[in-house]
Amino acid sequence: MRRSALALTLVLVAVMAAACGVPKDTGPRLVEPQQVPFDLLAPTAGATTTTVPGLTPTRQVSIYLADADGHLVPVSREVGAPATLSKAITSLLAGPSTDEADRLHSAITSDTRLLHVRGPVDGLATIDLRCQLLEVTGRQQILALAQVVYTATAFPGCDRVLFQFGGATREVPNGDGTLVSTPLGRLSYRMLVGA
Repeated sequence: MRRSALALTLVLVAVMAAACGVPKDTGPRLVEPQQVPFDLLAPTAGATTTTVPGLTPTRQVSIYLADADGHLVPVSREVGAPATLSKAITSLLAGPSTDEADRLHSAITSDTRLLHVRGPVDGLATIDLRCQLLEVTGRQQILALAQVVYTATAFPGCDRVLFQFGGATREVPNGDGTLVSTPLGRLSYRMLVGA
């Protein structure tokens, strides 16, 4: 009788163990999020984007505004991730924030719009703007162009800018006022950087 009870107990334990095991699947299957252990849903240590429910992840870019002396000043801006050159230029065209307006300004007219950005490819970005940027003249136009060049070249992989207006390449002044239709870099406007 003892042997029968022991054998029956072993059989029951084996059946229960088999019933509690992980079933075999013949292929992948969808698991509902509420059935996944909480720790498995947490981001890994190498994650670079933190998301908060209801908020869009952002990245910082540098744009360049001007101080009262007409010198370029770098300013950080938050843009939606991923950060792109187009988003940086669009942020520049928005001008200074209300907190910055008492000490910084933009020489770019408020109705200037970005039409297209190509690149950077081999360090060159082609930036196509509406012609309103050319409505300012003299030193203000040079400063406006310098703001675009410095903002673009703050972006990784970009060291030169070719300006287009309405899809056509036009001559624009470099830092000393010479009209050029070739790509411009930071050295072209170095005299606008404060000490």
